Amino acid sequence: MKRSLLEESSRVALAALLHDLGKFAERAGMEVSPSELDGNKTIYCPLSPKTKSYSHIHAAYTGIAVDVIERSIPEIRKGAMFPFSGWGDRQRKDDSLINAAAMHHKPETELQKIITEADRLASGFERSDFDRYNHAQEEREESPGKKVNHRTARLWPLLETINLTDKPHQPKHRYPLKAMAPETLFPVEDHPDEVRSREEYGSLWREFIEGLERIPSSHRQSLPLWLDHFDSLWLTFTHAIPSATATRTAEGKFLSIPADVSLYDHSKAVAALAVALWRHRSLGLLKNGGEGDDKEFLLIQGDFFGIQEFIFHPDEAAEKAARRLRGRSFMVALLTELAAMKVLEAFDLPSTSQITNAAGKFLIVAPRLESWRDRLQAVQEELDHWFLRRTFGNSGIGLAATEAGRTDFVRGDAFKKLMDRLHGDLDRCKRQRFNLCDTTRDPVFDAATHVHGACDIDKRMPVEDKGEKWCLLCIDQVKIGTYLVGKDRLLITRHPLNDDTLKLDYLGYRVTFTAPEEDSGRFGNLVREGTLLAAWDFSLPVDGRTPLWNGYARRAINGFVPRDKEGEIVDFSDLAKEGSGVKALGIIKGDVDNLGEIFLHGLTPPTFARMATLSRQLNSFFALCLPWRCQDRFPHTYTIFAGGDDFFLLGPWKEQLDLLADLRDEFKRYVQNEGIHFSAGFVMAKPGIPVPSLTELSEDALGQAKKWEEKGKPAKNAVTCWQRTVSWDNFNRLRMIEKNLTALVEQLWEEHAFTVGTAYLYGLLQLCQMANGNKPEDALWHSWFVYRTWRMVVDRLPGLRDEERKKIYQEQFAARIHPWIADHKEDLKIALFAHLYQQRRSE
Repeated sequence: MKRSLLEESSRVALAALLHDLGKFAERAGMEVSPSELDGNKTIYCPLSPKTKSYSHIHAAYTGIAVDVIERSIPEIRKGAMFPFSGWGDRQRKDDSLINAAAMHHKPETELQKIITEADRLASGFERSDFDRYNHAQEEREESPGKKVNHRTARLWPLLETINLTDKPHQPKHRYPLKAMAPETLFPVEDHPDEVRSREEYGSLWREFIEGLERIPSSHRQSLPLWLDHFDSLWLTFTHAIPSATATRTAEGKFLSIPADVSLYDHSKAVAALAVALWRHRSLGLLKNGGEGDDKEFLLIQGDFFGIQEFIFHPDEAAEKAARRLRGRSFMVALLTELAAMKVLEAFDLPSTSQITNAAGKFLIVAPRLESWRDRLQAVQEELDHWFLRRTFGNSGIGLAATEAGRTDFVRGDAFKKLMDRLHGDLDRCKRQRFNLCDTTRDPVFDAATHVHGACDIDKRMPVEDKGEKWCLLCIDQVKIGTYLVGKDRLLITRHPLNDDTLKLDYLGYRVTFTAPEEDSGRFGNLVREGTLLAAWDFSLPVDGRTPLWNGYARRAINGFVPRDKEGEIVDFSDLAKEGSGVKALGIIKGDVDNLGEIFLHGLTPPTFARMATLSRQLNSFFALCLPWRCQDRFPHTYTIFAGGDDFFLLGPWKEQLDLLADLRDEFKRYVQNEGIHFSAGFVMAKPGIPVPSLTELSEDALGQAKKWEEKGKPAKNAVTCWQRTVSWDNFNRLRMIEKNLTALVEQLWEEHAFTVGTAYLYGLLQLCQMANGNKPEDALWHSWFVYRTWRMVVDRLPGLRDEERKKIYQEQFAARIHPWIADHKEDLKIALFAHLYQQRRSE
């Protein structure tokens, strides 16, 4: 029964996910005979009573396009199709899945009305507004005299439209109409004409059809498994297609429907809402077509707390430290995904009901069943038991549930209030970790479990096999660190598959890392046996423009790590040796500023689909673009974690300084919005310092950056480096000063064979401190600068006349270094330290 209900829910999700397939097909110029198109218009498209013409022609194309892809998807025509009927005659008056998908603008049956209702709720429409939208033409005026239609319109960057001053503005940039890849995620200034638009849509459609064939055909035997793959395919090829282009009514009035939600994000939201609505209908809980305040939905949030404790738990073992750290970081993302999967399973929901999952947090749309509290409590107890047993309660995943009705999804104040409740419920969840006072629960702490001693790495967890010296969790973490080199997929099952299966049971699932599919038969035997629950591809991008699609459901749970010539993960001591200068590591920790304000007050108007879009787009930068940037430009950088709105990076100190500046520039290019920015902290340390200490230092540095003020107003948008906090613009200026200082020192050597002593340069640090002081004697720094520069540099230049020395002083020191000190004061230490450490050699 459970399997049947999951498959039935998956069919509803598939119909909803495909409801706007016709938008893609129509814009791509899919070949259709006039008679077939006319026949489908009659069935699926609304007819305007005034103009006697059909609108929303894409609905007709949806019916035709489902025909095209039908041979490459699981069975939707005949057999057990509940809740849909079998596929009838060509008139399609039946209650089939194809009609449910295509009739969303002209619904007749209850199943069709459910998808129409979900379509409306995802967009945040009142019913009356949706009726107006239903009779709108698919063209818009984006600027005075500049009109675009459904094909030439491009997706607006939602991040660019956000304005925390409640003054929305129209963005200048658009997303390129390309499949998802690191470089194609960046918006550009481009307004293509009709001809190029047809070509781009046509190319993208062909790639989509070819990509559909890459899903293993054997996986069609399991609709929930196949649907997870298709969800990633749909994301890859529709992330840049605008969902809404209809704006002009029959009377010539223009409606305000910003084209800032992608076809993917809208379809995903519709699928999640439709499944929840159908589940209520199937249980007789849904008031058909009602607009009342009945709470039909349950928005379930998950939050992984204690992430830093989990990743950076102190240990004294030097053996395979880099692998253990990488394994722990990967395990956080994996456990979050598995916890979400556990919730989906408890409510018999497909993967498409999971709207977001990033940085240890997820959001699921579930039906508000009468038994929802019991179901959620059972999952929470299982999560608590696992984390208490494996982490002694230092980490865990909390679940928060928020009830919602259809009226809560209406754009504007109603949805804002829902978002406020979501944030409040999650905040309360964080403060109610583990119900340890419940005496009815099974004990998880037992001294007898340490009969074989404590783990050599963890120092607290029991060794569970007398032949091992580590606990099973540490063994798996090292195993993951090893498998991340050369294995790009993992399988989720109930029972172990082979030696590559991790030793521990993870929330009731077993995790197996796999070889390339050519060596493993695409796992068809596991599908036929009903063993395979999920198959996830976590590979890194091949390059900046190749679509992120390999035939399997993608999970952005991996990060770039440097490898040696043998393909092994480079350890921290070896990382520190890369580059010139002091052999030390640089650690960067950063996150987006004012994230809560952006979500609560930046979306205008706020809708469910927009919230999902914003979350996905922010996560895409840190989870996809950042690792690719490291792989492409900064190959010695170790991504400890990156996703959601934050990141933690480690590598050779000089490379990390360069990466920090580059990352800020790339983020600006990505968001195209001065009001959205991040702060970061940078620290430098020897590789022997324990990682938890590095974490604490970088956390303190980030905290200083978050407190930075500009003219008395909290600004954040700053970076802390060597205990100096500056704006990003000043940081870039200081990096340029560092380069100019290095060039000056090199010039003096090349032209005069003179080496500027470190004593002079360290003396400049003292002058910077004096320039920043308020004591009367601090004003002496000007004369000290003149004296020290002549005595320690200019007078020592060999073979020069007095006039030549004076010229060098004026041009190179008085005109450059002196103003640097006067302008930047102690902040100049950032440039000076960077130069000094670059020139020094480790002993």
